[in-house]
Amino acid sequence: MQPVPSLCGVVAALLHVLVSYAHEQRQEVGMSFTRHPQPLDAPLDDDVNFECNLNLPAERFVWRHRRLNSDKWLPVPHTPSNSGKTSRHVVKFDDESKAGDYRCIAFYGSSGLASDPARLTLATLQKFTDKSDVLIHVAAGNTVPITCPLPYSAPEAIVQFYKDNNLIPNVNGKTMVIENAKVSDSGNYHCTASNYITSQQFTSNHKTVLNVHTNQNFQAPYFIKQPQTEYSVLRGMNVTLECFGAGYPVPHVTWSKLGSSLPANSIKTAMGLTIMDVQPLDRGEYDCMWISKSDMYIQSLIILKVMEAPKVTKSPKTSTFSEGGELELSCSVTGEPDPKVEWLINGESLTPNDNLEIKGSNLVISEVEKKHAGIVQCTATNDYGSDSGYNLLRVNPKQHIGTTESRPVYGVSNSRHKHTRGGGRRRSKDGKRKGTAVLVPPIPPNVTRLSDVSVMVHWSVPNDTGLPIQFFKVQYRELGPRISGKPSKWMTANSEIPEHVRSFDVTDLQPDHTYKFRIAAVYSNNDNKLSPNSVRFHLNKDGGFERNKMPIPLLTNTEALSPHEVLLIWQNPDKSTKIDGFYVYHRPSTFAGDYVKTTVEGKNSFNITISHLQPDTTYEFKVQSFSVDAASEFSKILRQKTKKPVVEHHENDNRNDHGSNLTLDSRARPADDRNASMYAIIGGVLGGSALIGGLTAVAVVYKRTKHKQSRESSQSEGKPITNGRVMNGGVTDSKINITSNPLAGLDTSEDIIQPKVGIYYSILRRLVFPSFSIDRVCCYFNSTRSLHSFLEPLFFCFSSEHRTQRTTVADGNGLVSKRAKQQQQQP
Repeated sequence: MQPVPSLCGVVAALLHVLVSYAHEQRQEVGMSFTRHPQPLDAPLDDDVNFECNLNLPAERFVWRHRRLNSDKWLPVPHTPSNSGKTSRHVVKFDDESKAGDYRCIAFYGSSGLASDPARLTLATLQKFTDKSDVLIHVAAGNTVPITCPLPYSAPEAIVQFYKDNNLIPNVNGKTMVIENAKVSDSGNYHCTASNYITSQQFTSNHKTVLNVHTNQNFQAPYFIKQPQTEYSVLRGMNVTLECFGAGYPVPHVTWSKLGSSLPANSIKTAMGLTIMDVQPLDRGEYDCMWISKSDMYIQSLIILKVMEAPKVTKSPKTSTFSEGGELELSCSVTGEPDPKVEWLINGESLTPNDNLEIKGSNLVISEVEKKHAGIVQCTATNDYGSDSGYNLLRVNPKQHIGTTESRPVYGVSNSRHKHTRGGGRRRSKDGKRKGTAVLVPPIPPNVTRLSDVSVMVHWSVPNDTGLPIQFFKVQYRELGPRISGKPSKWMTANSEIPEHVRSFDVTDLQPDHTYKFRIAAVYSNNDNKLSPNSVRFHLNKDGGFERNKMPIPLLTNTEALSPHEVLLIWQNPDKSTKIDGFYVYHRPSTFAGDYVKTTVEGKNSFNITISHLQPDTTYEFKVQSFSVDAASEFSKILRQKTKKPVVEHHENDNRNDHGSNLTLDSRARPADDRNASMYAIIGGVLGGSALIGGLTAVAVVYKRTKHKQSRESSQSEGKPITNGRVMNGGVTDSKINITSNPLAGLDTSEDIIQPKVGIYYSILRRLVFPSFSIDRVCCYFNSTRSLHSFLEPLFFCFSSEHRTQRTTVADGNGLVSKRAKQQQQQP
């Protein structure tokens, strides 16, 4: 006679399936870091801020530190284990041992996901080591390079050149080029290097002595400066292969590439051969040849290596292994140089031992344990960045077989709930109707191409007496063949854009695809309104030449006007080129995060006042010119420190001290207390005993729920429902969320989203109770909340007399949720 599995064994198996499915659903909705910690250079005794951000609230965060030249990650002491979408960690950089890599780990119950690491580097500038003067004798008409022998600097040093101790303006880079040299260019040249973080500045020890003569004696071609024989450049960047020859008569230069023609994105300049937007196909051997009229020549071979940041091309598979069995997972990565692969489980780095082996990008565990269940992650790292791939690792625990008495299970019949659009005016907290609020939407946005995969979207809001705007969101939709007869979904960028900002760059687009864009404005009453759609925008590929045609603005001056304002002045060097305006970028110099962008319309614009800055803070600024087709390269970076705050002893003067400071997104809220409770329950769920009572309660949940709803229905009569709930007899704060959950809205006319009902109930009924009719259990999932919390809807039931409605404006990557309204329906 076959033994009957015990109830505990059934419960344990059921819990394992449900928890695994909850993890999988969370993965499907895109649990990921929207912002990883960024690498920073800082001096000693500075406070360094690291930050990470997720698209879904985490239960808690922890931070880890890995010292330079070490493979061991150590816990960071005295860090608060905060929750929500954002975690910040401040490093008191008072010791060089605190340099190294930092990462944050977000936990959902016992499962953890680690961010990419960010390096903290000691900011420093070393002294020049040049030993002697450099002498250059050249005939007039040749091109002459003056090179600065730069010392090591972190970050990269700012170079300035001097002739006869007089500053030479508008020179960028470590090489200054004098075209068509004249006798008047003769003189003594030297350079300085400065580090804007440490404020260090050093002067070269020796000079470059240039003598330009008018002798007309024949001189065979020769190299003024010996060419660099090898260049390493990151994919997507620009590079100039330098090759400087001279002679008399003045020779000319030719460039060729071994085995193929020159790249289509290359251009010959006085500096050498410039290759825009370098790609892997551009790597190889280049030949530089200087030829005189007498057919005498010199040549040099230059090797170009194209480096690539790591990319995880294939994440480890979602897998299930039995406790005590063997595990083997693989992870495919690319990068140049070859990345080093690190394996993690629940955010903790794995180290090889007798039971665990790491073979390149493969992970082998000879005996699987329960602790291995959760999120398995591979991280690839080289000198140019990091990238991660992750998935779910499930472990089937060993089952204990026994006998038990069968128990009756009582079903609850199903009651359908019809969700309809709520109409009418808003209600105030006392239930009275209010007048309709005036919401003035943004105008249709304009779009500019930035690269093959990114655009800049800029917009404005008409001057009106409408409600104030809290922040903006950018949405976009790809145009193309319809899937199942429906257009593609609207996607929402994760960032909340402050109300004073009117531009945003959208990345990760597809080249040679067509898009439309629109702006969602969220107002002070937590309502929202969409701008009209932009015109169709086709993102052209290979726009390097268009970008090269755009004039690079000359950023000439910055001036601090107040503790919160800086004036920028620039020049347009080529007013004959058609441009539509300028993009102005700024960020704090000690913060390596994203720049804040401001759009200045008009080709003749030459200044702007940047506001909402922090007092007594150094900012860096740069400018681009733009047209519809492309944006130029960046201008040189200028830095300016805002004025110190004016302290006045008046009570009312302090009310706006923080209101005008520009900060990062601070609207992320900690996880719901109810979510946190559910995470805690899930954390101990494998014990099994807590759920037995919960499963038994299914038998009577309908009667209890019916009684509770009947009582709550009379208590909540006439009260508005916030996000589909009445809380403690009052209305909760209903600040609008725009999240990145992939819901199926297509346009403003299709803004009714049906909640996913019965996911876990269906699994429960099919797997465990296939012969029973438990069809009155209904599960409601809020898409912005944790999918781990299946115990909350297991089983939160509500009768057909109690209706809730959730009006939405939804898109494929985000949800703008309005206040829900209660509807009374006949059963």
